[in-house]
Amino acid sequence: MIWFLLQKTGFFVFLVLTIYFVWKRKYENLLVLYFWGLTFTTCYYFLVTIWFPTKIIALGMISCMMLYGFRRKSAALRIIYPLISVFAIMILLSDMIGLLFPGEYSPNINRIVRLVNANYTYITTSILLLFGLMLDKGFVRRLYPRYCLAIEAGIIFGLIHLFCVKAGIQFMPILRQDGSVNLEAVAQMGGMAVQRIYGVSGEPKNLGFLVCPYLLMSVVMLGQQQFRVNKAYHIAFLTAGIIVLINTFSSSALLNFFLAVPVLMLIVPFPRLTMRFATIAACCCLCGALWFLKQEIDRKDAVAGETTFVEQIYERTFGRARNEMEGDRQERVILDRFLGSNTSVGFKVFGWGIAQYTFHVPGQSIGNALIPVQSGLVLTLTDFGISGILFILMLAYIQIKILQLSIRAGNNYATAFAIASLSSFIGSLMFGSVINCFIYLMAAMYAYYDELETA
Repeated sequence: MIWFLLQKTGFFVFLVLTIYFVWKRKYENLLVLYFWGLTFTTCYYFLVTIWFPTKIIALGMISCMMLYGFRRKSAALRIIYPLISVFAIMILLSDMIGLLFPGEYSPNINRIVRLVNANYTYITTSILLLFGLMLDKGFVRRLYPRYCLAIEAGIIFGLIHLFCVKAGIQFMPILRQDGSVNLEAVAQMGGMAVQRIYGVSGEPKNLGFLVCPYLLMSVVMLGQQQFRVNKAYHIAFLTAGIIVLINTFSSSALLNFFLAVPVLMLIVPFPRLTMRFATIAACCCLCGALWFLKQEIDRKDAVAGETTFVEQIYERTFGRARNEMEGDRQERVILDRFLGSNTSVGFKVFGWGIAQYTFHVPGQSIGNALIPVQSGLVLTLTDFGISGILFILMLAYIQIKILQLSIRAGNNYATAFAIASLSSFIGSLMFGSVINCFIYLMAAMYAYYDELETA
């Protein structure tokens, strides 16, 4: 099938470029390639695990650090070293628990392979925090336009997908590691199947989490009247990105965006807005949106079995969050099992071991295929126990502190990436892994401390 050929071709393109940049010591190009890897998440090749482009590029980054050593020092290390050290201890302890106290379920899944794969993701992602030491000072300011270009390419593909949906044209299918395909992504809302877009990001939620941090950064830059090309271009992609985000129907990404924008207007000083006006505008926007949603939901003359577009958005955001807390979704089943009386205190404190929930909760696999957890909060709790929750609080404090310092210093780039990091972190509590924010946190920390050192 042509799509699988393109998929494998894309994988080897990223692989070859990674090897070339490592060989030529093109460190900044590696980081830019990582941004493009975030966009083209459909390009993977199945070999023991799913090799997304970012996994390959992260390995290239680590290879550079090991082969060539760090090129400089940074005050950011005062935060990075303790954070990585704490996380490394948590990983080691969790691995020991997973090996010494295996679960009894999912015998068709190799628990050692699960452990190794999850460790690889955790380790490579966390070490990204150190990669800024390979780059010259000011790299965030220099590479920000190239980051935007990569995400804007994802937005364009999302718009193309949306056009295909509206025109009834078949778009690129979602490719699975077992060789199967999904011709479309749909969400059941109000008894109707609504098509979702995913562009070249593999899944609607992947596209949602790709676009959301970019949009929030764009709002910050718009407020500071700082544009990569010009104001019209900036607003055009901000608008297009919002359209794409909405049509992914990703509940966590939409919630993230809807709640973050009013907060941004309150905490980020916009030169042309007084605090009083910003407060009133944020409250009016939020109250107006909620009122409009309520009016649509309360409509009595809606045709039975049909839902309005706004109702669909409500069901995919606030409605879904409520249903997941009250329902019997997989995450809730795992959480109830973990917090139940049959789970020992030791497991509750330190977790079941990395990626070992599959073997401690029945029904977490189908044949030889596992069912992944869609909640970063549940995943962290089952992997690391209460210590994982403490790590989440530690990570949240660091991000909030970096954001406060960046705003106080008037550092727009550090502020924008700190907001993107916090947005990615909050979103990943609902979907993904809480360390997905590290690429943005790395940029925020070096943007702040590098400019502080050169001031």
